[in-house]
Amino acid sequence: MKVVAFVSSPRKGGNTDRLVDEILAGAAEVGHEVEKIYLSDYALTPIDSVYGDELEWTDSHQGVADELIDKMVAADGVILGSPVYWFSISGLMKLFIDRWALYQRGEQRLMDLTPGKKMVVVLAMADSESEYVEAVLAPLRYAARWLKMQWAGEIVATDVTEPGDVARCPDVLAQARALGQSL
Repeated sequence: MKVVAFVSSPRKGGNTDRLVDEILAGAAEVGHEVEKIYLSDYALTPIDSVYGDELEWTDSHQGVADELIDKMVAADGVILGSPVYWFSISGLMKLFIDRWALYQRGEQRLMDLTPGKKMVVVLAMADSESEYVEAVLAPLRYAARWLKMQWAGEIVATDVTEPGDVARCPDVLAQARALGQSL
């Protein structure tokens, strides 16, 4: 099994990154091939307005996103790791997800290439109140369902502000590793 993680935190080595590392370590322990991609290493831009005939949708910046989406399509498991900013996923993760729309054009539609793949979401948030986490997860769950992917779970770390704070959450780190092993 191939597992690819997309990390949208601009802070390499931060809390989101560490949680994703735990999942990937668990997946590697059971023999899965793993890859981690930092979205901040790519020039993702807002999607151009697309209306009308899908076959005519174009965007001069889609090539970068297509490269990343191709990695997602080639994987059996997909991890989306994001810090929570203003009660939502990071803008960088949203840019990546928005670009999935242009992969819907033509003969190879994303929703035809992703059925059965597993999706995992990782959220790291400074807030200790987690009452709105379901609102953050809802659009990702809908996306997984629309793409016919299996929702394999989520890892949410609360009250993690500074890099390394997640080390104070051994239970969450253990859950992340176990989730990776279960993929």
